[in-house]
Amino acid sequence: MKLKLALAGAGLFGEEHLRVMSRMADVEIAGIADLNAKAAESAAQRYGVLDWGTDIIALLDRRKTDGLIIATPGQTHVPIARQALQRGIPVLVEKPMAMTAVEAATLVEREALSQAFVLPGHVLRFSMPHRLIADIVGSGEIGRLLSLTARRYRDDSHALRYPDIDPIMMTMIHDIDLALWMAGVPAQEILAQRNPAHEQRSQTVVNARDRNGAAWTLATAWTFALDAAPPDRLEIVGERGGIDFETGAYLRQFGTKMREIDLAREEPDDPLYTEVAYFADCIRSGRGPETVTAQDAHAGLLIAQAALASLHTGGIVRLTGAAV
Repeated sequence: MKLKLALAGAGLFGEEHLRVMSRMADVEIAGIADLNAKAAESAAQRYGVLDWGTDIIALLDRRKTDGLIIATPGQTHVPIARQALQRGIPVLVEKPMAMTAVEAATLVEREALSQAFVLPGHVLRFSMPHRLIADIVGSGEIGRLLSLTARRYRDDSHALRYPDIDPIMMTMIHDIDLALWMAGVPAQEILAQRNPAHEQRSQTVVNARDRNGAAWTLATAWTFALDAAPPDRLEIVGERGGIDFETGAYLRQFGTKMREIDLAREEPDDPLYTEVAYFADCIRSGRGPETVTAQDAHAGLLIAQAALASLHTGGIVRLTGAAV
């Protein structure tokens, strides 16, 4: 029997999820909801979905649903997810899982009281190259982590498309999650800088030091012309080696063990497909996710919130008691 998945949000992210679900032979798109009725109806027609509307909760109440993907604006993520969990429906929540760490904590608490679960949409946890990098770091081949440097640049249309969400929450949240994943411990000192200050179309750099003393340098910029942004990069330095990675180009390991992977020659990687398939597998097995959890997303939001506070004060923000 096909797994019935509903979708909240028929915008850009929602369209990507529909593309993925439509390719899964064992998944049925049970319904689509969006506050924009025309968007919901159009998406339903394109993918042959019979049930659509403007109210996702009403849709869940009238339609048998095994799981819900939430790809709505960030401020609606937690309210929708809480309602789904209350009905025993597992949720895949696009990033950011919540807009504040306090909001995220309430969702973690709601998940603990529910028979369902939350899978945060940190899609890079399902990316083949990033999983290989995590395996190398976890194996101890490059030794203790000393530093992690990541950049994630986007074109300046992001400043117009996402005027109500900070670049830290929209794009840098990926690299905060990557740093937590690779380091295995949270940041404790965070200093953020933005130029020009107080503008979406800007560059933001976050310098942090984690509990084990490793230095993180995370950068995002929404300043490039359309299709002119350089590829995402990740560089990790350990006591006995390092890793250099550029999306779609290469993955290089240096040190006592050397290797190079030409990613352009590898099979195409579709981490979103892998993520949704994992969500479906978790539902079928009745087991909550392990690859990334609501607690992981909460830990990342604590750091993102500290970076936003640092931008406001201009000083270092120190976190205590944060855990992953």
